[in-house]
Amino acid sequence: MKWYSKLFWKIFLVIWLVSAAGTGITVLGVLTVAEKRQSLELLEARARAQASLMLDRLSRGELDEHRRFHDDDRHDRRRPLPLWIVDVESGEVVVGVNERPPEGPRTLRFELEDGGKRLQLVVPAPREGFYLNRLIGFLLSMQAVLVLLVSALASLLLSWLIVRPINQLRRHARELYLHQNLSSRAHTRLSRRSDEIGELSREFNQMAGYVEETLTAQQRLLQDVSHELRAPLARLQVAAGLAEQKLGEGDATAERINRECEQLDGLIAEILSLSRLEQAPVEGEAFAVSRLFDDIRQDLQYTQPERVLETPIEPQDLHLAINGDLLRRALDNLMRNALKYTPVETPLTLSALRLADRTIEIRLRDRGAGVPEALLARLTEPFVRAHQGADGYGLGLSISKRAIERLGGELQLRNHPESGLECVIRLPAAVLKATART
Repeated sequence: MKWYSKLFWKIFLVIWLVSAAGTGITVLGVLTVAEKRQSLELLEARARAQASLMLDRLSRGELDEHRRFHDDDRHDRRRPLPLWIVDVESGEVVVGVNERPPEGPRTLRFELEDGGKRLQLVVPAPREGFYLNRLIGFLLSMQAVLVLLVSALASLLLSWLIVRPINQLRRHARELYLHQNLSSRAHTRLSRRSDEIGELSREFNQMAGYVEETLTAQQRLLQDVSHELRAPLARLQVAAGLAEQKLGEGDATAERINRECEQLDGLIAEILSLSRLEQAPVEGEAFAVSRLFDDIRQDLQYTQPERVLETPIEPQDLHLAINGDLLRRALDNLMRNALKYTPVETPLTLSALRLADRTIEIRLRDRGAGVPEALLARLTEPFVRAHQGADGYGLGLSISKRAIERLGGELQLRNHPESGLECVIRLPAAVLKATART
């Protein structure tokens, strides 16, 4: 998953950009209003000073009331303001650049007094606009840096407060689904919350409780039914033996009954094995992987001496501290599946490797035809078989998967790039904690 697709960064970026933009627009607006007010104050002060000077010159006869002020005062370095001084009582223009001052909202008017006369100073309002220099100046200012920093910190805190409980619920769901930890529940602090996160936590706990009750009842049902079938199956086998004695040895009907009884006995045994995996212990004495592989090779040579099994191990003195019987059961099921679907003349490879992060990877590869990609993900489900009409009950790979997960690892099935099916078992580094030699 890419970093920008995670909920944390989506929430952070949205909150940060919106808060930064909103705060920046607000600050820029306040600065603009303050600048505008200051500009008007300066304009009023300048206009009053210029009007006072014009009235003084007019009283001394040095200024024609209809002449432009800057034409008569060329020594002034700044360009004079265009303004009008109007007598309030008579409405006559005392001083102005034109005969009548402009009207409308684009003019500013100030009151003046000159020798007891009430005068009004009229000045055109400056043009309003959003200046690029003002924006660039704000973006490069310390205020903009503080706005971005504060909004980023607030966004990080809010995103963490939202995503943290969701990640906790995700870990609990992962424990429930991947590791079959049926007792996984949301933390009490989450379920006691009165917001939507608390409601989601309580709903998750109810769902987990229902799943635990359902799976426990299913396992109990499998065990009870399997045990109950053992007794009539035993009686059926005895009756089949008596029938064979009466019908004679080699009778086709008696042989068919015995074969069906054997298949039914094998199915019951696998169902019991599948239902008992959850109660199997995980801990065990440390054992050498090489010895486990030697036992598997000897069993194969006894049953199918024409088969070739390669067993590379790295390092050669690799030891594991887990339930060896549980691992052996998983490997036996994988071996039976590989022997069933691969030609006799093709070799099998059973390897073990300790990776750089101290995790253990065990691989079993055959050189058969492989499995269709659409079926790979479902092969470890109970009663799913690679080919229609194939021998077996579709429980072997499911038992292997449950056994590996019980040991804290995971089982992955994939088609090898060259040929055949490859079964990859990954065990955590904790299996090496009691290793005699590492």
